[in-house]
Amino acid sequence: MRRRDEPHSTEPVLAREFVADRGDERLRLDQAVMRHLADEPGLSRTRVQRWLDAGLISVNGIEGRRASSSLRLGDAVVVTLPKPRIRKVHAAEALNVPILFEDEWLVVVNKPAGMVSHPTGRLQSGTLFNALLHQARAWDDTTSRPGLVHRLDRDTSGVLLVAKSRAVHARAARILATEHATKTYLAVVLGRPPEDATITYPLGKISEKPPRVGVVEDGWPSVTWVQRLRSTWPMPDGLALLQCTLGSGRLHQIRAHLHAAGWPVAGDPIYRSAKADAKLPEMTRAQVDALDGQALHAWRLTMPHPMTGEMLDVTAPVPPRLQALGVSPGGSWDASAGRVRSAATPHA
Repeated sequence: MRRRDEPHSTEPVLAREFVADRGDERLRLDQAVMRHLADEPGLSRTRVQRWLDAGLISVNGIEGRRASSSLRLGDAVVVTLPKPRIRKVHAAEALNVPILFEDEWLVVVNKPAGMVSHPTGRLQSGTLFNALLHQARAWDDTTSRPGLVHRLDRDTSGVLLVAKSRAVHARAARILATEHATKTYLAVVLGRPPEDATITYPLGKISEKPPRVGVVEDGWPSVTWVQRLRSTWPMPDGLALLQCTLGSGRLHQIRAHLHAAGWPVAGDPIYRSAKADAKLPEMTRAQVDALDGQALHAWRLTMPHPMTGEMLDVTAPVPPRLQALGVSPGGSWDASAGRVRSAATPHA
């Protein structure tokens, strides 16, 4: 890593450099940048794309590469980071966020539905991050700053991994992006999905406000494995319970994939389907309309611990809002939890 002068400025900016290794050979340029710069706060694909558009990323000294271009072993990549903005000071708040696991490096929380993961725009309080700042006061290293290794949508509840330092965050983020980590969700959906399905629609952003993704021909390659767990009593008529396992981690991936496949998540305010709604019995429609947000729960996370290598396996209890739709806690799906890779009914 080195510093160099920004063009037309005497103030130094930070340049991050890496050489493409075997782990980058099947990745897009933007994916490789995110892999090597996982410790950069607020890193996202959108941010990397902006760097590319601004000519801040070069490969072998040449700028202007597309985000979708691939790297070859030994390619030298330089990312010239823009001047960091002044970090806002966020307030620590004593909010109720259950802890599922904690050690000296990590904390895994059960994020409630309705809670935003991180302060953004005008919303600077009441978020998970504000709650974590309060919890961090009790950590052994009181100077540590919590780092969310991934995010959950506001109305999605469940398992969320938090690192207690930037070094641990970088290692955890790399593992979470590999096949060694598994994120499993429970979703109550409309319709009659098959017993197993593999959804591979490519996704891309189609709206900014509200953020919305959809099936785009040249979009991000995306994979969601689906297993039907229940579609009869005590589930309301017209609904089904799915176990969804991520093979990639795109914005709104499960919600967009299930909507595109014809099984929208119950109560989803963005990815609704008038056709699916019309098929619901009146009583079931009333139950779905009573939901405050989508019936989606990040149920289980399994991955090697970034510091010890031991397998971390954490589940979040089924919340009352899903129980009200017939999802019983400790259901029979516990024995079949894990990665689902059935290709019995591909949707692409």
